[in-house]
Amino acid sequence: MGMVCGEGAAHLMRYPFRQFVPAALCVGLFVSLGLSIWSISRSESYRQQTEAIYGQALEIRSRISQSKEQVARITGYLELAAKTGEQNFHLSQYVKLLRFNLKSLAHLEYAHVFLDNQNILGLQTAINRLDSDLIPVGKTQRGYGSALVSMAAIDNYLVEVASRTVGNSQGLRVAAQIQTDAAHNRLRLFGAVSALILSAIAIYHYNKVGRDRDHHIRSFSMLFAHMTRTRIAALRLFLGYLDARTLPPPEMTEAALRTILELDSITEALTTIGHARAESKPAPLGKLIEEIVRNCKYDTRVEADAEARAVCVPASQFHLLIDELVGNAINAVAAREDPAISIRATVKKRSLRPSQLILTVVDNGTGMSPDLLAKARDPFFSTKAGVHVGLGLTNCAELVKSMSGKLDITSAAGIGTSVRITYTI
Repeated sequence: MGMVCGEGAAHLMRYPFRQFVPAALCVGLFVSLGLSIWSISRSESYRQQTEAIYGQALEIRSRISQSKEQVARITGYLELAAKTGEQNFHLSQYVKLLRFNLKSLAHLEYAHVFLDNQNILGLQTAINRLDSDLIPVGKTQRGYGSALVSMAAIDNYLVEVASRTVGNSQGLRVAAQIQTDAAHNRLRLFGAVSALILSAIAIYHYNKVGRDRDHHIRSFSMLFAHMTRTRIAALRLFLGYLDARTLPPPEMTEAALRTILELDSITEALTTIGHARAESKPAPLGKLIEEIVRNCKYDTRVEADAEARAVCVPASQFHLLIDELVGNAINAVAAREDPAISIRATVKKRSLRPSQLILTVVDNGTGMSPDLLAKARDPFFSTKAGVHVGLGLTNCAELVKSMSGKLDITSAAGIGTSVRITYTI
């Protein structure tokens, strides 16, 4: 494990930014999606703006059309009255309606969007001419000539206002349409960027899975080579004695048999690690703990609530892990007069993320010094000296890692050791 970690550190030194790639891709994806949502909202805003412009322009043109119709009627009544001397009683009514329309048109809250100050001033001038030249005609029945001149001027004002409204409304609609098209183009761009980032995330994840698999295979190979090399050398030495005329000492025969058992145990353990990613039969954690505690030579305290006991975990892997950690604890407390071993399990809830199973094996044994603790997960270091043949902390860490979990060790000399496994459920 130490050599593997060294290779990993060297790999990160060669590619210092690789560890930031997932975060950068996720940030880029969220930014792109946010900009896409913003583009959609802007596009909708521009669409509503275009509809509003169309409705406002239609309102102004409708009022202008009504006003021009009223100007035509008033002009006809004035010409008839100038020729016959008789005034139509509808004249005063249409003058008031025309005045109302012109005043409403000049005071529309969006009139300044379509009309410039000169047009607004022209409308106000038309209202003043109605007040000064048209309204008195109804009372005095004189001044038809000046009234006709005023009506011609008012008609010219309305023609200018209508022309300005049509031109400005078309320009505003074109501008709004351009903004809408630009928002659509931005949406397409951000959508394409999002798709590109998603593709990059998929490619990165695919490559990461391959790198993790290669790392797992390298770790497995190194562990297997280290844990079997010295034992195979011992067996070779023993076989060398068999070739001699004298029989090997009984101690050597016993050591050879023990080595064979160790090799068998190592092979079984590493095979389990090698297949840890494959599907395995699940079982409730509580059932596995009960089986191990039942066969433990020391009283082992179990602190696990019903929820933790009911969690289904890979049966063979967790049984192997817990058995190894309890075996280590048994070795550690063997010299104490008050041995204490406990297995603790709880479920940690997390918001917006899957829950975690926290499994801890604690003992009050001899513990480890800081130097010893630093070497505890090094495959080239061991303190067992042939006692309790099993996975070892190195293989335990590899097995937990292969299940996407995490193994942490805390220990103090003379106080005890705590090994904590974090497993996502």
